[in-house]
Amino acid sequence: MPGWLFLVRLAGFLGLLAKPRQYWPDPTKEPIPSEEECILESFSSPKWGIYDPALITVNGSSGGSMGDIRFLTMNTATGLVANCTANNIELDPKGPDALEFWHNCSVPNLVFQFNLTSFELRLKGTWTCGESKLKFAANGTWEEPLIQGCLDDWEAPRGQEILCIMGNSQVWGGLSSPVNITPQLPLLPYTPQEPPWRCVDRSVDPQWQISNMLYQRRNSQPDKESLESHYSLSLDLLNLSNNEIIVCNITVDQSKGVANKDGSVPWVDCQNTAKNNITSTSIMFDTINGLLGVKQSWNCSDGIEGVERNDFTGTAYLKTNLKCGKPLSLDVQDSEGSVIGTSSGYNCTLNETTTDFAGYSPEAPVSMPHTSYSKSCTMGSIINTTSLSLQNYEITELSPGAKVGTFTLFNPGSGDTYHLSRIPVQDDGAWHECNAADSTNAEPYPWQLVSCRYSLDRKSHRISFQIQWYCDDRDPSHAILFDATASTAVLPAEKCDDAKSSCRLPINGTAEVAMPVSSLTWTSLSGPMGRGPILPWI
Repeated sequence: MPGWLFLVRLAGFLGLLAKPRQYWPDPTKEPIPSEEECILESFSSPKWGIYDPALITVNGSSGGSMGDIRFLTMNTATGLVANCTANNIELDPKGPDALEFWHNCSVPNLVFQFNLTSFELRLKGTWTCGESKLKFAANGTWEEPLIQGCLDDWEAPRGQEILCIMGNSQVWGGLSSPVNITPQLPLLPYTPQEPPWRCVDRSVDPQWQISNMLYQRRNSQPDKESLESHYSLSLDLLNLSNNEIIVCNITVDQSKGVANKDGSVPWVDCQNTAKNNITSTSIMFDTINGLLGVKQSWNCSDGIEGVERNDFTGTAYLKTNLKCGKPLSLDVQDSEGSVIGTSSGYNCTLNETTTDFAGYSPEAPVSMPHTSYSKSCTMGSIINTTSLSLQNYEITELSPGAKVGTFTLFNPGSGDTYHLSRIPVQDDGAWHECNAADSTNAEPYPWQLVSCRYSLDRKSHRISFQIQWYCDDRDPSHAILFDATASTAVLPAEKCDDAKSSCRLPINGTAEVAMPVSSLTWTSLSGPMGRGPILPWI
């Protein structure tokens, strides 16, 4: 008996003990996904349901590899059903072309193949969603299908036939179009329904509780030349693994920016956190995305000495919902009582008195996205990047022939706003980098931008931008690089000061200048984007 047949029979016996067989859902009763639902599913978890699969081998006991394979399938994105059947085929193709033998299903653009040696079923297909112009293409593999039972027929016309019934399953697809990614579902922390009794067991899936959180933001401008900004954060942090609580206080100076050069938010060690079984605590507070991060190390005392570890590290992220008071503004006076500046600030607390949240041990997964999963930079960039919005425009002449520009661009596709502050500009209509490498006045790009070029022609009242940005919310291991070119038709007339040293566009409030996108391309990369704040699959 061939080895594969012995394993099939053994698996079939165990499969019969494992669970009853499932059946094909009635497609006439299944709701058809809408175009929006289809696109969301295609980008998030493209897959085919597999129903009533069966394998027939002919003379398999004597080494035969001819036979039949059949199953029903449904594309979960489109709701389209198909019958996939191949009769009298070579089930165990050999040679360099073995993976080139594909069999058609009953609907166009869906093919499959089966390999008896590896016992794998592969699917490959393309589809569209409603009236959308997007064309999706994906392929996936069903590895080692579960055999639920086999029957022998010694009197079949072709010889000994072995019919094996397999259990229902799903084939998850990796996209090759419109982007080359393998979409991942959110990797959320695990929260046990019943917490274990011991600290060492609870530490495997750590949890924390926050209470008495107070966020205080303070801005001051003691004179016209300087601006000071900082925030302080205090909270009570209870480690639910070892039930020790600490009072954490941090202060962050935001005068020179709130993030690292790569856009990530720095971790800050808590002050005065010494506890017997808490060895270190750090806090990361992303005020832009409203994320609170906790990184803590602790000890347990109930492990088996010499067998179990007693020291643990965990990381967790919490999407905060702050309730803030009204801003207060005060004048800053000198020793003679003259007003020389202003000071403002406000306080925020959590809406909830206490908040429990779960984390990862020892660290959060490496494949955490840097762009928000819920609003999907990937989907938005492909579908909604039809124009950019110019929300701020100012040209300042520092000296004859030396000008700097300040621009604010909103990208509705990714949902990002790019603030380009005081970049050297030339209004010759040619393409230039947004921040010249030889200029000490140029500020670095916003972290969302990979590259930026501009073309400015003030005489004809036109400005254009070529920008590149990353998205990685659907597959953090394979970021997508988008490239867009956008231009204005005719800019409004500039408004300049009396000396004509500073000129602005009449953009204020909600007014903005539309810049239609004339070119949009994207490329799937071979690695992560390596920049920006880490977002816990929000």
